[in-house]
Amino acid sequence: MRLRLAVAHGALLLHVATLGAQVPARTRDDAPRADLRWSLQRLNGKTQTLEPFRGRVMVINAWATWCEPCVAELRSFAALRAAVPDTSLVFVMVAAQRREPVAEFVRRRRLTLPVYLEATPAPAAYRFDAVPTTWIIDRAGRIAWQHRGAMRWDTDAVRSLLTALLEAPPP
Repeated sequence: MRLRLAVAHGALLLHVATLGAQVPARTRDDAPRADLRWSLQRLNGKTQTLEPFRGRVMVINAWATWCEPCVAELRSFAALRAAVPDTSLVFVMVAAQRREPVAEFVRRRRLTLPVYLEATPAPAAYRFDAVPTTWIIDRAGRIAWQHRGAMRWDTDAVRSLLTALLEAPPP
C-alpha cells in the first residue's frame, strides 16, 4: 500500500494506491462528518461518547477478538501509537462484541490501546458491515479516510498522513 499526500487550495488530499488501484481521496472540505455522539462503553463500565475527543485526530478501529485479521493488526496499531506519541492523536479501539470475552482478551494480551465496546450501534456516518474497519478523523471532525479490512498501520505513509493531520490548525 502507498499513500500520497498533497495540498491543493489549502486542503489536504490523500491518494491511496492498493494493489495497483488508485482510490481518489476526499478533500477535507468534501469529507463526511464523523458522528461524535456514538456512545461507547469502557471496559470498566463507564459510558462516554466521542465528543471529548473533539478537536483531536482520531483513529477509530472496529474489531473483534474472534477476527484473526483484527487481532493481527493490533500490533501495528500499538507500534503506530508508539511512533506518533502526539497527545492530540487518539486511538479508539471498538470491539463489536460482549464485555467478558473482550476484557479477558485485553488482560491476556496486555493490550495498552484504549478498548471500548459499543454502547449503542455505530451511527450511519461510519457505514461499516465488517471488521476490521478503520476511520481516521481529522481535527475538524471529518472522516479523512476509511479502510475496510486489515492492513499494516505502522508504515511511513500512515505516519505521514497522521503527522499532516496533526499539523493542521485546530478548527
